[in-house]
Amino acid sequence: MGFLMVMTLPLLACILVMSIHPPLGQHVLARGVIFVDLALAQIAAMGQSVAFLLGAEPNDPSTYIWSFGFTLVGAFIFSFLWDREHSVLQEAFIGISFALSTAATLLLLANAPHGAEHVRGTLSGEALGWVTWKDITIMAVLYAVVGAFLLLKRRELLLCSEDPKEAQRRGLSVRLWDFFFYASFGLVVTISVKLAGVLAVFSYLIVPMVCATLLGKKGPARLYWAWGIAFVASVLGAVLSYLRDWPMGATIVCIFGVTVAVISFTVRMRNVDPEKREAEPQI
Repeated sequence: MGFLMVMTLPLLACILVMSIHPPLGQHVLARGVIFVDLALAQIAAMGQSVAFLLGAEPNDPSTYIWSFGFTLVGAFIFSFLWDREHSVLQEAFIGISFALSTAATLLLLANAPHGAEHVRGTLSGEALGWVTWKDITIMAVLYAVVGAFLLLKRRELLLCSEDPKEAQRRGLSVRLWDFFFYASFGLVVTISVKLAGVLAVFSYLIVPMVCATLLGKKGPARLYWAWGIAFVASVLGAVLSYLRDWPMGATIVCIFGVTVAVISFTVRMRNVDPEKREAEPQI
Protein backbone atom coordinates (compact mmCIF):
# COMPACT_ATOMS: atom_id res chain seq x y z
CA MET A 1 0.00 0.00 0.00
CA GLY A 2 2.85 2.36 0.86
CA PHE A 3 4.48 1.66 -2.49
CA LEU A 4 1.32 2.56 -4.41
CA MET A 5 0.86 5.79 -2.46
CA VAL A 6 4.43 6.94 -3.05
CA MET A 7 5.21 5.59 -6.50
CA THR A 8 1.92 5.76 -8.44
CA LEU A 9 2.55 9.18 -10.00
CA PRO A 10 6.28 8.63 -10.75
CA LEU A 11 5.49 5.26 -12.34
CA LEU A 12 2.63 6.76 -14.35
CA ALA A 13 5.00 9.48 -15.58
CA CYS A 14 7.48 6.81 -16.69
CA ILE A 15 4.75 4.89 -18.51
CA LEU A 16 3.82 8.06 -20.39
CA VAL A 17 7.48 8.63 -21.28
CA MET A 18 7.84 5.04 -22.54
CA SER A 19 4.69 5.41 -24.64
CA ILE A 20 6.20 8.06 -26.94
CA HIS A 21 9.97 7.65 -26.84
CA PRO A 22 10.35 4.22 -28.54
CA PRO A 23 8.38 5.39 -31.64
CA LEU A 24 10.66 8.42 -31.81
CA GLY A 25 13.66 6.14 -31.27
CA GLN A 26 12.63 4.14 -34.34
CA HIS A 27 13.17 7.26 -36.46
CA VAL A 28 16.40 8.15 -34.67
CA LEU A 29 17.90 4.71 -35.37
CA ALA A 30 16.78 4.85 -38.99
CA ARG A 31 18.44 8.25 -39.39
CA GLY A 32 21.65 7.09 -37.72
CA VAL A 33 21.67 10.05 -35.32
CA ILE A 34 21.87 8.06 -32.10
CA PHE A 35 22.93 10.90 -29.84
CA VAL A 36 20.62 13.59 -31.21
CA ASP A 37 18.25 12.93 -28.29
CA LEU A 38 21.05 13.50 -25.82
CA ALA A 39 21.94 16.77 -27.53
CA LEU A 40 18.34 18.00 -27.74
CA ALA A 41 17.70 16.93 -24.15
CA GLN A 42 20.70 18.92 -22.94
CA ILE A 43 19.58 21.92 -25.01
CA ALA A 44 16.16 21.65 -23.33
CA ALA A 45 17.90 21.47 -19.96
CA MET A 46 19.79 24.65 -20.85
CA GLY A 47 16.46 26.36 -21.47
CA GLN A 48 15.27 25.15 -18.07
CA SER A 49 18.42 26.60 -16.52
CA VAL A 50 17.73 30.01 -18.05
CA ALA A 51 14.20 29.90 -16.61
CA PHE A 52 15.68 28.86 -13.26
CA LEU A 53 18.05 31.85 -13.28
CA LEU A 54 15.14 34.16 -14.07
CA GLY A 55 13.37 32.93 -10.94
CA ALA A 56 10.80 30.60 -12.46
CA GLU A 57 9.30 27.96 -10.19
CA PRO A 58 9.59 24.29 -11.23
CA ASN A 59 5.95 24.13 -12.43
CA ASP A 60 5.89 27.64 -13.88
CA PRO A 61 4.70 27.66 -17.54
CA SER A 62 7.67 29.88 -18.40
CA THR A 63 9.94 26.90 -17.70
CA TYR A 64 8.30 24.95 -20.51
CA ILE A 65 8.33 27.98 -22.81
CA TRP A 66 12.06 28.59 -22.34
CA SER A 67 12.88 24.91 -22.68
CA PHE A 68 10.80 24.41 -25.83
CA GLY A 69 12.16 27.63 -27.32
CA PHE A 70 15.70 26.33 -26.96
CA THR A 71 14.77 22.95 -28.46
CA LEU A 72 13.16 24.68 -31.45
CA VAL A 73 16.48 26.43 -32.09
CA GLY A 74 18.18 23.03 -31.86
CA ALA A 75 15.59 21.54 -34.24
CA PHE A 76 16.28 24.29 -36.77
CA ILE A 77 20.05 23.77 -36.52
CA PHE A 78 19.83 19.99 -36.85
CA SER A 79 17.42 20.25 -39.80
CA PHE A 80 18.91 23.02 -41.93
CA LEU A 81 22.55 23.47 -40.95
CA TRP A 82 23.96 19.99 -41.56
CA ASP A 83 24.21 17.56 -44.43
CA ARG A 84 22.70 14.12 -43.71
CA GLU A 85 24.80 12.51 -46.43
CA HIS A 86 27.95 12.92 -44.33
CA SER A 87 27.15 10.77 -41.29
CA VAL A 88 30.52 11.21 -39.56
CA LEU A 89 30.28 15.00 -39.68
CA GLN A 90 26.65 14.73 -38.61
CA GLU A 91 27.52 12.76 -35.47
CA ALA A 92 30.39 15.16 -34.77
CA PHE A 93 28.00 18.09 -35.07
CA ILE A 94 25.62 16.44 -32.59
CA GLY A 95 28.48 15.82 -30.17
CA ILE A 96 29.63 19.41 -30.44
CA SER A 97 26.07 20.63 -29.79
CA PHE A 98 25.82 18.44 -26.68
CA ALA A 99 29.20 19.56 -25.33
CA LEU A 100 28.45 23.22 -26.01
CA SER A 101 25.00 23.17 -24.40
CA THR A 102 26.38 21.30 -21.37
CA ALA A 103 29.24 23.75 -20.93
CA ALA A 104 26.89 26.71 -21.36
CA THR A 105 24.56 25.28 -18.69
CA LEU A 106 27.46 24.86 -16.25
CA LEU A 107 28.60 28.43 -16.89
CA LEU A 108 25.09 29.82 -16.47
CA LEU A 109 24.70 28.11 -13.09
CA ALA A 110 28.30 28.45 -11.89
CA ASN A 111 27.48 31.20 -9.36
CA ALA A 112 23.76 30.54 -8.90
CA PRO A 113 22.44 29.43 -5.49
CA HIS A 114 21.66 25.70 -5.64
CA GLY A 115 23.01 25.62 -9.19
CA ALA A 116 24.83 22.32 -8.64
CA GLU A 117 21.64 20.69 -7.32
CA HIS A 118 19.74 21.91 -10.37
CA VAL A 119 22.33 20.42 -12.75
CA ARG A 120 22.30 17.10 -10.90
CA GLY A 121 18.51 17.03 -11.00
CA THR A 122 18.35 17.61 -14.76
CA LEU A 123 20.73 14.70 -15.30
CA SER A 124 19.35 12.13 -12.87
CA GLY A 125 15.64 12.92 -13.01
CA GLU A 126 15.17 13.65 -9.32
CA ALA A 127 11.97 15.54 -10.16
CA LEU A 128 10.24 12.18 -10.69
CA GLY A 129 9.95 12.02 -6.90
CA TRP A 130 7.78 15.15 -6.86
CA VAL A 131 5.67 14.67 -9.99
CA THR A 132 2.10 16.00 -9.68
CA TRP A 133 -1.20 15.34 -11.42
CA LYS A 134 -0.69 18.65 -13.23
CA ASP A 135 2.58 17.31 -14.67
CA ILE A 136 0.85 14.08 -15.68
CA THR A 137 -1.92 16.02 -17.45
CA ILE A 138 0.56 18.21 -19.35
CA MET A 139 2.56 15.14 -20.38
CA ALA A 140 -0.55 13.27 -21.55
CA VAL A 141 -1.78 16.19 -23.67
CA LEU A 142 1.59 16.97 -25.28
CA TYR A 143 2.40 13.31 -25.92
CA ALA A 144 -1.04 12.76 -27.44
CA VAL A 145 -0.47 15.64 -29.87
CA VAL A 146 2.94 14.31 -30.91
CA GLY A 147 1.65 10.74 -31.07
CA ALA A 148 -1.18 11.80 -33.38
CA PHE A 149 1.33 13.60 -35.63
CA LEU A 150 3.62 10.56 -35.78
CA LEU A 151 0.66 8.32 -36.62
CA LEU A 152 -0.97 10.55 -39.24
CA LYS A 153 2.31 11.41 -40.98
CA ARG A 154 4.12 8.12 -40.42
CA ARG A 155 4.63 7.40 -44.13
CA GLU A 156 6.30 10.73 -44.89
CA LEU A 157 8.37 10.65 -41.71
CA LEU A 158 9.55 7.06 -42.22
CA LEU A 159 10.42 7.72 -45.85
CA CYS A 160 12.47 10.80 -44.91
CA SER A 161 14.14 8.84 -42.11
CA GLU A 162 14.93 5.67 -44.05
CA ASP A 163 15.38 6.87 -47.65
CA PRO A 164 15.75 10.67 -47.98
CA LYS A 165 16.75 10.42 -51.66
CA GLU A 166 13.54 8.58 -52.50
CA ALA A 167 11.60 11.14 -50.46
CA GLN A 168 13.14 13.93 -52.53
CA ARG A 169 12.31 12.07 -55.72
CA ARG A 170 8.67 11.99 -54.63
CA GLY A 171 8.68 15.75 -54.11
CA LEU A 172 9.00 15.88 -50.32
CA SER A 173 11.10 18.60 -48.73
CA VAL A 174 13.35 16.44 -46.56
CA ARG A 175 14.77 19.35 -44.57
CA LEU A 176 11.28 20.66 -43.81
CA TRP A 177 10.10 17.22 -42.69
CA ASP A 178 13.28 16.91 -40.64
CA PHE A 179 12.34 20.15 -38.91
CA PHE A 180 8.81 18.89 -38.22
CA PHE A 181 10.28 15.71 -36.75
CA TYR A 182 12.83 17.48 -34.56
CA ALA A 183 10.27 20.08 -33.45
CA SER A 184 7.86 17.35 -32.33
CA PHE A 185 10.82 15.57 -30.79
CA GLY A 186 11.70 18.78 -28.94
CA LEU A 187 8.14 19.13 -27.64
CA VAL A 188 8.39 15.68 -26.08
CA VAL A 189 11.89 16.28 -24.73
CA THR A 190 10.79 19.56 -23.11
CA ILE A 191 8.52 17.82 -20.63
CA SER A 192 10.44 14.53 -20.43
CA VAL A 193 13.73 16.14 -19.38
CA LYS A 194 12.03 18.25 -16.74
CA LEU A 195 10.74 15.16 -14.95
CA ALA A 196 12.84 12.15 -15.97
CA GLY A 197 16.21 13.83 -16.57
CA VAL A 198 18.56 13.87 -19.55
CA LEU A 199 19.99 10.38 -19.03
CA ALA A 200 16.65 8.60 -18.59
CA VAL A 201 15.18 10.37 -21.63
CA PHE A 202 18.08 9.15 -23.76
CA SER A 203 17.72 5.62 -22.37
CA TYR A 204 13.97 5.43 -23.04
CA LEU A 205 14.54 6.62 -26.59
CA ILE A 206 17.36 4.28 -27.61
CA VAL A 207 17.68 1.24 -25.35
CA PRO A 208 14.25 -0.43 -25.84
CA MET A 209 14.51 -0.19 -29.65
CA VAL A 210 18.09 -1.45 -29.59
CA CYS A 211 17.07 -4.41 -27.41
CA ALA A 212 14.14 -5.26 -29.69
CA THR A 213 16.42 -5.03 -32.74
CA LEU A 214 19.00 -7.31 -31.10
CA LEU A 215 16.23 -9.83 -30.50
CA GLY A 216 15.56 -9.84 -34.23
CA LYS A 217 12.17 -8.17 -34.09
CA LYS A 218 11.00 -6.28 -37.17
CA GLY A 219 8.07 -4.12 -38.21
CA PRO A 220 5.33 -3.47 -35.63
CA ALA A 221 6.62 -6.33 -33.45
CA ARG A 222 9.84 -4.40 -32.80
CA LEU A 223 7.87 -1.47 -31.38
CA TYR A 224 5.67 -3.76 -29.25
CA TRP A 225 8.75 -5.45 -27.79
CA ALA A 226 10.36 -2.07 -27.15
CA TRP A 227 7.28 -0.96 -25.22
CA GLY A 228 7.32 -4.18 -23.20
CA ILE A 229 11.01 -3.84 -22.33
CA ALA A 230 10.54 -0.19 -21.33
CA PHE A 231 7.53 -1.09 -19.16
CA VAL A 232 9.42 -3.81 -17.28
CA ALA A 233 12.39 -1.48 -16.74
CA SER A 234 10.06 1.24 -15.44
CA VAL A 235 8.37 -1.07 -12.94
CA LEU A 236 11.69 -2.50 -11.71
CA GLY A 237 13.08 1.03 -11.44
CA ALA A 238 10.10 2.13 -9.36
CA VAL A 239 10.40 -0.88 -7.04
CA LEU A 240 14.16 -0.53 -6.50
CA SER A 241 13.87 3.23 -6.08
CA TYR A 242 11.24 2.72 -3.39
CA LEU A 243 13.08 -0.07 -1.57
CA ARG A 244 16.60 1.44 -1.73
CA ASP A 245 15.66 5.14 -1.67
CA TRP A 246 17.56 5.69 -4.95
CA PRO A 247 16.80 8.39 -7.55
CA MET A 248 14.26 6.76 -9.84
CA GLY A 249 15.64 8.21 -13.08
CA ALA A 250 19.19 7.01 -12.40
CA THR A 251 17.90 3.61 -11.27
CA ILE A 252 15.99 3.12 -14.53
CA VAL A 253 19.05 4.10 -16.57
CA CYS A 254 21.12 1.43 -14.80
CA ILE A 255 18.39 -1.18 -15.35
CA PHE A 256 18.33 -0.32 -19.04
CA GLY A 257 22.12 -0.69 -19.15
CA VAL A 258 22.00 -4.14 -17.55
CA THR A 259 19.14 -5.16 -19.85
CA VAL A 260 20.92 -4.28 -23.08
CA ALA A 261 24.12 -5.96 -21.84
CA VAL A 262 22.29 -9.20 -20.95
CA ILE A 263 20.34 -9.29 -24.22
CA SER A 264 23.44 -8.52 -26.27
CA PHE A 265 25.45 -11.26 -24.52
CA THR A 266 22.61 -13.79 -24.83
CA VAL A 267 22.11 -13.11 -28.54
CA ARG A 268 25.84 -13.28 -29.18
CA MET A 269 26.16 -16.65 -27.44
CA ARG A 270 23.11 -17.99 -29.24
CA ASN A 271 24.53 -17.03 -32.63
CA VAL A 272 27.95 -18.58 -32.06
CA ASP A 273 28.53 -21.60 -34.29
CA PRO A 274 28.59 -24.73 -32.04
CA GLU A 275 31.30 -26.36 -34.19
CA LYS A 276 33.44 -23.25 -33.90
CA ARG A 277 33.04 -23.30 -30.13
CA GLU A 278 34.11 -26.94 -30.00
CA ALA A 279 37.15 -26.15 -32.10
CA GLU A 280 38.28 -23.37 -29.78
CA PRO A 281 41.05 -24.40 -27.38
CA GLN A 282 39.91 -25.00 -23.82
CA ILE A 283 41.77 -23.01 -21.16
